[in-house]
Amino acid sequence: MRIPLRITILFIIFTIFLFSCAHNPPECDGFVSMVRETKDSYIANHQIYPVPQELQDRAQQFLPELHVAPESGAPISFDDYLQGAKLMRKKEVLAETVSAESLSQLSPEEECGTHLDNPEDVPSPEIAPYYVQVFEDQSPDLREENWIYLRYIPVFDWSGLAPKRSFLARIGVGLTGGKSERWHRLDVHTCAILGFNPEGEFKTLTLAQHNHQKTYIAGIDFPSEQAPQLVAAFQSNELYLDEGESEEVAHRVVPFFSGVDYLIDGKRKPALWAEDVTVGRNAGGLPVAMTLEFPFPNHPLLDFAGLLAPPKRILGLYVGRDGPPGSNYFAPPSFLSMPDFVAMGYWQEGDEELLNQLKPMLKGLRSDWEGMEDILRQRIREALAK
Repeated sequence: MRIPLRITILFIIFTIFLFSCAHNPPECDGFVSMVRETKDSYIANHQIYPVPQELQDRAQQFLPELHVAPESGAPISFDDYLQGAKLMRKKEVLAETVSAESLSQLSPEEECGTHLDNPEDVPSPEIAPYYVQVFEDQSPDLREENWIYLRYIPVFDWSGLAPKRSFLARIGVGLTGGKSERWHRLDVHTCAILGFNPEGEFKTLTLAQHNHQKTYIAGIDFPSEQAPQLVAAFQSNELYLDEGESEEVAHRVVPFFSGVDYLIDGKRKPALWAEDVTVGRNAGGLPVAMTLEFPFPNHPLLDFAGLLAPPKRILGLYVGRDGPPGSNYFAPPSFLSMPDFVAMGYWQEGDEELLNQLKPMLKGLRSDWEGMEDILRQRIREALAK
């Protein structure tokens, strides 16, 4: 007897669904597993905690000023999010209430396969925290010891997609059933990293934008004697330097750093190109009052190996809508250190010479990261020497 094609397709889909729902030993996200050992070693050897008063004062002095678009959400308190959250493994409730302290008692193996779930939106407080980490490491050009890096992390309740997207990207969003303005819960990986030389001079600013980063030189790209002016993009929350424009500004974005050629040259559009939109301080952007918190090193915001918000998958397949792991899982092992991460962000829009150097190395996830890092480090070495 011949089985109708429609029934065959439904049977295959149902079988996939059963396998995706079957109980498997809890496993960490693949990226978390790849990064964890390098991350643990780096945190143990380079993070400064407790933070001395001198460095707390410096973090306050250079606290980045932040504006958001009128229609965007402002940062939230992660503690407020935790107050309404449960610890889950799939549909099983492991803990009805959680706190930063209780979650920090879990081992990474216990965290793997779990997620937090807070069903309610979290309002922005009148004054929201930057969660600040302090690191001591070499300079980005590897010539000086004892640079200080201040990493400022704002937390947003929802992470959206860049509002301008390619036709193929819009189709992909529709197929997932997700909403572009609420793509996944919690945004903890956008951050600003300020680098200071041994004399305490503000030298570099790196803005991490989920899957790529951009580094600026203080005194060349913006004033070095004051806190940087930043603006969070509409929906995506990605941070950009606010240069005082009187109108909305579009910024090219890509899914991964291997698409940096499009960031340098707008004519090299990939299939999944997109553009962020920012509304800065002179264009109607709203100021956000920010304060400082210095979380302990294994705070769940930073170090949770599970997901800080629920997974959102289709038939068990990852579609980019899962909640994030802790903010320490922010880069591949090859450039997770502060000097390497800052150097990798030193590209400039319209730089054809740099583009020609990088093009042979851009091979998607198999890109030559070390070769790219060598080129970009040499460029930042020259810029810092001026």
